[in-house]
Amino acid sequence: MPCRAVALSAILAAALGAAALLLTTPPADPARASAERAGEMFVCEQVESRYPQVFGRKCNPGQWGRLSDFTVIDRRNDNTYHCRTGWAEGSLWANGQDCRPRRG
Repeated sequence: MPCRAVALSAILAAALGAAALLLTTPPADPARASAERAGEMFVCEQVESRYPQVFGRKCNPGQWGRLSDFTVIDRRNDNTYHCRTGWAEGSLWANGQDCRPRRG
């Protein structure tokens, strides 16, 4: 009988731990994930601008994936560009299309 009580207590503790984990983990929301990609700001060590395309290397933050309505800043001279669409590969590079220089 005591072994049975110990086993039931262990099962109950595991179930409560799993329930607590589920309650504290936010649900995956694809709409929210794509919204977080909009409005990003990338500060890059090197930026090449060939309008309407802008290409930055060694950028922070190290975001991966599709981007929209984001800003690229050239750390060397503080030139700033607003891009409507693009793609980032971590801290390696950020590539923007339909970009325009942003006036201060």
